[in-house]
Amino acid sequence: MKGLEISFRDIRHSDAIEQHIRDKASKLTTTFDDITSIRAVVAMPHNHSYKGKLAHVSLEIGLPGQTVAITRDNHDNPEHEDMYLAVSDAFDKALRKVKQIHDKRSERQRRIIQH
Repeated sequence: MKGLEISFRDIRHSDAIEQHIRDKASKLTTTFDDITSIRAVVAMPHNHSYKGKLAHVSLEIGLPGQTVAITRDNHDNPEHEDMYLAVSDAFDKALRKVKQIHDKRSERQRRIIQH
């Protein structure tokens, strides 16, 4: 996908996680063709001994005239020890947010055309 940037922080690079991100990004850009860029940051911040290592995934989705920031920082969600699940959750949230923006823009266009 053009315009995709993936960074790993406090965790070793993983080809499998990178491919998972690429697959999710491709699905998102296929659904919404006006996406201009996606920046994904995957981190495994210092762990709390009583919670284990929880993944942190943040996304910046570039749209014409707007950037959407998605942060999945569920320190209380033990499921986020699974990096794949943390990435999927972040992209699911991004899909909902971009759809919401897309729907608002479409509604605005319909109103303009009707007048």
